[in-house]
Amino acid sequence: MANATQSICVVKNTTVAGTRHVAGMAEMAENYRPGDRFALVRDAGNRFDPWAVEVRDSGNRRVGYVSCECNEFVGRLIDGGKSVDGRLVAREQVGSWCRLVMEVHLND
Repeated sequence: MANATQSICVVKNTTVAGTRHVAGMAEMAENYRPGDRFALVRDAGNRFDPWAVEVRDSGNRRVGYVSCECNEFVGRLIDGGKSVDGRLVAREQVGSWCRLVMEVHLND
C-alpha cells in the first residue's frame, strides 16, 4: 500500500514580503481565509535576490515573495525538487498595507 503524503511545517509565521507592490492586493486578500494554500515558485533570475521565491494564490496571481529571512531555505528545498507550499495563517489590513502571514509546509 502506498504511503499518503504527509505535510510538515518547516517555517512558522512568516510575513509575505512585497504585498505593498501588488496592485489591487487589498481586494484580492478579502477572499483569503486561514488555511488557504499558496504556490511557492522559484524566481532564481530575480535581479534583486537570487533566492527569491514568489508566493502565488489559487488564481496564479503573484501576491508577494517569501520573506528574505527564510527564502534561501525555501529556495533550496524547491531547487532540490521538494514539494512545498504556503498556508495562510492570518491577514490584516494595516492602513494601505495588507499583511499576510503564512507557514511553509514540506509535502513528503
